Amino acid sequence: MEKEYYKNLAEKYFAGDITEEEISELAGWIRNNVQLSDWWEEEFEKSDTDTPLALRDKMFARIKAEVLKEQPAMKRTLDKTLVPAWAKWAAMICIPICIAFFTYNILSISNADKNRSPFMVKANKGDKATVVLPDGTDVILNSASQLSYLSDFGRNERRVHLEGEGYFKVAHDARRTFIVQVGELEVKVMGTVFNVCAYSNDQDVTVVLLEGKVGVYTPSTSATLSPGEKINYNKSTRKLSTEKVYPDDYVSWTKGNLYFQNESLENIMKALSRVYDVTIRIDSPKISEERFTGTIPGGGIQNALNIIMLTSPFRYEVEDSVIILKEK
Repeated sequence: MEKEYYKNLAEKYFAGDITEEEISELAGWIRNNVQLSDWWEEEFEKSDTDTPLALRDKMFARIKAEVLKEQPAMKRTLDKTLVPAWAKWAAMICIPICIAFFTYNILSISNADKNRSPFMVKANKGDKATVVLPDGTDVILNSASQLSYLSDFGRNERRVHLEGEGYFKVAHDARRTFIVQVGELEVKVMGTVFNVCAYSNDQDVTVVLLEGKVGVYTPSTSATLSPGEKINYNKSTRKLSTEKVYPDDYVSWTKGNLYFQNESLENIMKALSRVYDVTIRIDSPKISEERFTGTIPGGGIQNALNIIMLTSPFRYEVEDSVIILKEK
């Protein structure tokens, strides 16, 4: 009943029939609800709209900005004239998604300075996630990845924390640096397109630049990337190394493909496990050390394994839903 009540308040907002007191009430519930991400998933599944994901995200970002602008500090009651035509249109075509995203993104609607509550977006194993940040930056998260930022994002700087892999198209802002923080490593830009891969169980953090210029900084060293370059940061040695690459290969995952460059089967199986949400076990150290280079198109875990098997000496069996790699 509680969710239904606040869902009705959100619908009243889109209809222009909500009061200042109701906005404050709705904002308080949103700010203190720790299960908004789950609700977003539920509402998304229930929606029958075929609106493209990227368009929905941009629309929802505008909804957030509009609601923030209409805070009770204005000391007036909302009426229908305060709700722009695009918001009413958005509500009509995909109310369930709008409400879910509205609640998910408005955590900082008031009193944000008191606790600087973080926003968090997750992509579970087997999934990807697309998000538009408050500054208009587009981010695609790969499987088993997480992006978070504080409610004062954009006030002095635009800082996000990444766990996993993300593809960033950063909105240009010469006054406020955009920073992707991965542990002690920072990637700093003004506006550009790049990919960061930083899974906790990987030995290296990699940054690949497609457009613009980025700086990569650690406590002991730094480097600047130009388009077509890749930086590897070794977590153990804390050293940076740079190489020339074909950057499109490293973002092919955004289109459902997987690219590996002289990668060990141990690391490849970690990636496949994340992407397809399966458990894979390697029975032989020899298999783990085998190397593979190539692009694996989407098509499922069996298709991926069969492609790798063409050049690698292993076979696989499935036991109790666990894929086991064995020597031929």
